[in-house]
Amino acid sequence: MRVLLVLLLVGSVGCGGSSPEQKAWKKSVEGQEPLTLKGRSSGSVSSVSFSPDGKRIVSGSFDKTLKVWDAQTGQETLTLKGHSGSVLGVSFSPDGKRIVSGSFDNTVKVWDISSLDTSR
Repeated sequence: MRVLLVLLLVGSVGCGGSSPEQKAWKKSVEGQEPLTLKGRSSGSVSSVSFSPDGKRIVSGSFDKTLKVWDAQTGQETLTLKGHSGSVLGVSFSPDGKRIVSGSFDNTVKVWDISSLDTSR
């Protein structure tokens, strides 16, 4: 079955909302309800990215954290803390073993998640 994955951020920059929920929409030919990723108690989501294999999603937030999610179940698998400012951008490396993040704290961090991520 061919599946098209589209991201819709609720409460992200430019969307005008303040809800920290993220929704990963899985829409096939028949259509399906969105998978809602919950776990952020504060801080709007500023950036999201799928892993190269499509099994994980990383999100960055104004609460200065990154979260890694299982893209099938919506389960949060990892929280990364270390920025002193809001996280503006996140992306997986091509091999999926690292995540890069950029922040208002004027830093770019590279996180080695190969030994940390519990979803692998």
